[in-house]
Amino acid sequence: MSEVPAIQVLLVDDHTLFREGLRRMLDAEPGMHISGDFATAEEALEAVRRNLQFDVALLDYELTLGGHKGATGLDLLESLRRLRPELRVLLVTAGMEFADLRRAVQDLGAGVFLKTEPIAELMLAIQRTARGERWISSGAALELLSKPAKIARPREQMTEREALVLRGVLEGLSNKLIGARLDLSESAVKAVLQRLFEKTGVRSRSQLVRYAIESERSGG
Repeated sequence: MSEVPAIQVLLVDDHTLFREGLRRMLDAEPGMHISGDFATAEEALEAVRRNLQFDVALLDYELTLGGHKGATGLDLLESLRRLRPELRVLLVTAGMEFADLRRAVQDLGAGVFLKTEPIAELMLAIQRTARGERWISSGAALELLSKPAKIARPREQMTEREALVLRGVLEGLSNKLIGARLDLSESAVKAVLQRLFEKTGVRSRSQLVRYAIESERSGG
């Protein structure tokens, strides 16, 4: 049986301790390998121009670009997209302005990972991104859908209970916690989720989050 190739990750972060620590963790993870790590956008762009091969770009949102105040990892992402339009990217951030969050997800097709999430979630996010999925941490998803404060709805109108369960999913709550909040059993929450899957045509919680965000972009 042939071995599955390791996911090659491009890491760009100008905080040396964080970057080096993350590199060690990812390199120690089975099935992952850092193909290049860089402190500046310029170094990363030069490596990509020289045809550095990687599957996922892990970019720091707070990255300074060429010493210009106010520039971010989004500017690097735009430059990388011009070089490789098919780029699969995950922005890592402690928090983003709403306009930048929307731009990252909706205009630049990036996934977003919050630094407050556990490291195991980052591994999963990288794996999903490598498969062509777009990872959006639950906190970021909730932020996208709270301004304006609404839940994107499928063509078949949601009931109030379905909307409340979806809100719990967007907050990253388990079925058990959603049930406790709404005074429902876990099996009742699962039944509501199944109806949401049927109404939206998705098959998983992560796809449901993505559906909600994409629907909000197009006006619900």
